[in-house]
Amino acid sequence: MRFDRRIGPVPYLLGLVAVVVSVAGGVYLSYWQSLRGLEQRADAIAGEVLARTEAISAQYRQAFQPLLAQADPQPCSAANIERMQRQAVGARTLRGIGYVQGDRLLCSSYGHHGEGIALGPPTYVSRLGSRIRTAVSLPFAGSEIYVMVAPQDSGYSFFFLPGEALDLVSHDERIDIGIFGSSSQQSMLSRGAGEIPPAWFARSFGKNGTLRFHDAGRLVVMKRSARFDYTSYAAIPMTQMHRDWRQNAMILLPLALIAGLAIAALFVVNAMRRQSMPNQLRLALRRNELFLHYQPVVDLQSGRWVGAEALLRWRRANGTLVSPEIFISVAERNELIGQVTSKVMELFVRDAAELLRQHADFDISLNFSSADLSGPAAVAELQSRLQGGGIRARQVIVEITERALVQPDEVRAQIRALRDMGVGIAIDDFGTGYSGLSYLSRLELDYLKIDKAFVDTIGTDAATKNVVDHIIEIARSLGLVMVAEGVETQAQADYLRQRGVQYAQGWLYARALPMEQLGLTLAQQRQGASA
Repeated sequence: MRFDRRIGPVPYLLGLVAVVVSVAGGVYLSYWQSLRGLEQRADAIAGEVLARTEAISAQYRQAFQPLLAQADPQPCSAANIERMQRQAVGARTLRGIGYVQGDRLLCSSYGHHGEGIALGPPTYVSRLGSRIRTAVSLPFAGSEIYVMVAPQDSGYSFFFLPGEALDLVSHDERIDIGIFGSSSQQSMLSRGAGEIPPAWFARSFGKNGTLRFHDAGRLVVMKRSARFDYTSYAAIPMTQMHRDWRQNAMILLPLALIAGLAIAALFVVNAMRRQSMPNQLRLALRRNELFLHYQPVVDLQSGRWVGAEALLRWRRANGTLVSPEIFISVAERNELIGQVTSKVMELFVRDAAELLRQHADFDISLNFSSADLSGPAAVAELQSRLQGGGIRARQVIVEITERALVQPDEVRAQIRALRDMGVGIAIDDFGTGYSGLSYLSRLELDYLKIDKAFVDTIGTDAATKNVVDHIIEIARSLGLVMVAEGVETQAQADYLRQRGVQYAQGWLYARALPMEQLGLTLAQQRQGASA
């Protein structure tokens, strides 16, 4: 793969990872869907087998009660045979009722059987004492094979066809289904070509009476009856899931691949966009796409506009605005911040010289970065531009961020040079960076600006709601003038004014304005005050 050298290989590697993860996710999702579908199918089959078998058990119990209640001393009398016939006809799933003694069927709802039909011993005896024979041939029933159940020691036996429990409409011969005794762990009914390991019947169940597991290449679901001493099961070959898996994968994998490629493209495009931003910023500096708006600073006691902060904006040639949070960080990372600050000073002198000459008590603040204070160049340029524009230095405030104070020795000389010029110094966004009393006390500052993040907590239950008060105390202890940023409600303004904060700026008073509008509004305000 050929990499765009401007962005390096990392975005391509991230894109490759996105494709691999998306495809792997598609494979996993298609597998999970297929497995879940197989589990639901096995669960439904085992549930149907159990429901059918429980219906048979409920019917023979219902038929058994009248016979037991009569307690005929001659079970094979004509009257009792008639009773057995009535009960057998009334039970949909039962094929007959008989009386067994000494492992011989003496009579049944089909009539008297002479000396009896030999049945052989029961296949097993359940925990409740029922004698169960799982494969019984009766001479009068042709080739049919019956299951016979004799409740306890009554002698009566009920017989039904295994198909009543196992003949499912949608049954696939490759699926093994059946019923086994929960206590005896012996097979009662079964259908299918697969061999059922006896160890399956000994597995432990959870509280919900359903057990799912994989064994011998099959997905097995077992359901234990809550009413009777037996358990149903369905075992489906995993090869059926593999078929469904392939079908699901044919749908999901192309979608996953498309999604992965789209994410990969986003990584690359975003990287190219970020990498090209420095070049766009260089062009913007040359094409004069940068401009200043000015947000008024208000005296909290009088409500008068006493100053403004110059805020840099960037409007591309197509009219779209680029957020300062984006292009300022790009400038700082790509050693363009010096050029940006130089452009700010140029624009400020062009915009504000006349207004500041007309309003000697009005000041405007400019933002300097830590890089601007690492050497004398920015300070010297500011002095030169102020002199060239006829602007009094005392009407200018330079705002520095807390990051600039991490190494105060490096910036002390530049701050001293600015103060010697008469420029005021403000620490911006106080409380969000690294400075503390030890840093602030070592530098000659004039203003402290309280960050909007802390102003927003006024009147709320935020964990940082008390930080504003601590910042105010710090400013007072150092004799600094305070300016609150981002004031948006009257409640915030009242709170700050009551605690001695002198100035504020924010949308409660005005958004950042072009210089023409700032000058017009300021003139109207001053005329109104003097009238």
